[in-house]
Amino acid sequence: MKNFVFVSKDFKDAWKLYVKNPNLIDQWEVFDEDFIYDLKFIFEEEEHWLKKMYRPASWYLNDKLGEKDFVFKMNNDFYPIVPYEYTDNLPDFAEILLNRAREIASFNQVIDVLYSGGIDSACILWALSEVCSRDQVNVIVHDDTCFKLSSKLYENFIRHGQITYSFGNIYGIADIKNHIFTTGCEADRLFGSTGYPYNRKVNKERFTYEDDYDFHHKQWWDITRYTLLTQSFRFLQNITCRKFPMFHYQPFFLCPQIERFAINEHHDHKIVWHKNHWSKDSEFLKTKMAIRNFIAKFDKDYAYSMIKTDMPIEVQTDNILPLNNNYNVLAITGDGTVVNRKNIMKYMKREYLTL
Repeated sequence: MKNFVFVSKDFKDAWKLYVKNPNLIDQWEVFDEDFIYDLKFIFEEEEHWLKKMYRPASWYLNDKLGEKDFVFKMNNDFYPIVPYEYTDNLPDFAEILLNRAREIASFNQVIDVLYSGGIDSACILWALSEVCSRDQVNVIVHDDTCFKLSSKLYENFIRHGQITYSFGNIYGIADIKNHIFTTGCEADRLFGSTGYPYNRKVNKERFTYEDDYDFHHKQWWDITRYTLLTQSFRFLQNITCRKFPMFHYQPFFLCPQIERFAINEHHDHKIVWHKNHWSKDSEFLKTKMAIRNFIAKFDKDYAYSMIKTDMPIEVQTDNILPLNNNYNVLAITGDGTVVNRKNIMKYMKREYLTL
């Protein structure tokens, strides 16, 4: 499988080192000058597009329409192409969410759910609680703090089944080889996040548009097109399995019907933008109303009062700062094969690049 669904900064850096230092290891391939020049050019082009999409240069992009190539051959076959067009006669959003929950439950396997206590992951658990038994769901948390945010969800569903604590290894705790894995990461992209704090520091020109509705409305589809398929693979960066079935990767909001609903919301100018981690509480409470309205069927007070939740830094890292993370996963191929430090040289070949 000569394409990827995930590419890490370490893998990108490994290619740069490999090409620039052909004599470092005797067995390393020596690349001609034209190839080196072309590779440098496409790396720079990708960095340009990353900046345009308000993502750090260390990230990667994956065109979900399959038309634009970057440095590495990317795979997007695991997700159907949804064009940017209005869809008439969509089901009610609550029914769309329940249909997605039924789809995930229909695999008849344990479902690993990353739960932060925020509205996106709460939405997932409420939806699953309606369509499958508690025994089918493994709720993954950092600690007990998140249970206090929605006591009804904890009392009615979470406490009655398996709970797994990440102990700081949130990127490696999902058992994706044997379980279905789902997160709520894509909800931010689909329903109004303006981007990541990193880019507000680096892209100074971006900061001036923080409260410009027209600017965010204009940017929404392009950013969604190139980044929707990259959101939650980062939560698999420290898994230890060698390979997993790609259908086990089932982020909840990465769903054609949910995307069509979001596209309709965009066409109708119904998306309320929020500044992701920097949102004021008063701003964030106006966002994601479709999700909030669904949760309100189960816990009205929580649905309309829950502000933005941020994971503590220790949840996202495996080493104590300022040490660098040393994640196991360098890349993931389109058939679910994990590229790590033991097998990396199998993937340092030209056929994995778009050149």
